[in-house]
Amino acid sequence: MNVPILSYSSGQIIAQRRKSTKALVNDISFSLEEGESLALIGETGSGKTMTALSIMGLLPQNVVQKNGIVYIPQNGMDYLNPSRKVKDQLSDNLEKLGISGKNRETAAAEKLCLSGLNPPENFMDKYPFQLSGGEAQRVTIAISACSNAKLLIADEPTNGLDPETKNRFLQHIHLLFPKAARMLITHDITAAEMCSRVLVLCGGKFIESGSSAIVFDRPKHPYTKALKGALVENGMHQTPVLREGSSDCPFYNRCQYAEQKCRAEIPLKTDGNSQWRCVL
Repeated sequence: MNVPILSYSSGQIIAQRRKSTKALVNDISFSLEEGESLALIGETGSGKTMTALSIMGLLPQNVVQKNGIVYIPQNGMDYLNPSRKVKDQLSDNLEKLGISGKNRETAAAEKLCLSGLNPPENFMDKYPFQLSGGEAQRVTIAISACSNAKLLIADEPTNGLDPETKNRFLQHIHLLFPKAARMLITHDITAAEMCSRVLVLCGGKFIESGSSAIVFDRPKHPYTKALKGALVENGMHQTPVLREGSSDCPFYNRCQYAEQKCRAEIPLKTDGNSQWRCVL
């Protein structure tokens, strides 16, 4: 049996307000093995980024993990040193891997190629301000690849990309980190479909999980169905607030199928392929 790269259990992550507290994430658990990819998907405020930050130890958490985490942010430009050339920033990280000076430039060029920047010599001597947003993101990925990472966390890396570029981008991620466990944080179903597994979050709670192909082809929870309905090709249907009151289900107020029994504790169901929390 393979030992997971990451075994994660969030417990409860709480934000302290002036006169009250708010639970941001509630009891989300999952594990990731070598080479496996997992998409965390949901609307803004669903708990995706909070979960990622807690994994990196930036929030109170209960997490057991192997060392070697790489984080790819939403905006690569913000994480590059504006005063150093691309090749120097790559070299800094390659040096930490013990690669000798005469071999670093060759290794840096290889990382840039795998991240989608070709020919690499066109980018080696550039400063970050000379890069486009997409180029800066790829340089950030190339720098991240100059590591022995066991776990890769990519936060909304495909924002604003067309389908072809998005697919190529995720292929580059796979080439650069073939053995690392990969976690994609996204609100984009088309990006999540490219991962082997998906975990659907709503209001800081786990809603549905399983194989991406199965969950998106045959979603069980009304919230997952609503996410699919919000796709452009499906009519971009919104999910308005339909009722007052509270429930253990964070989608209760907007769910068109909700009944009185939804106000009770929500059970965990499974059909052997996926899991979901719903009384219906």
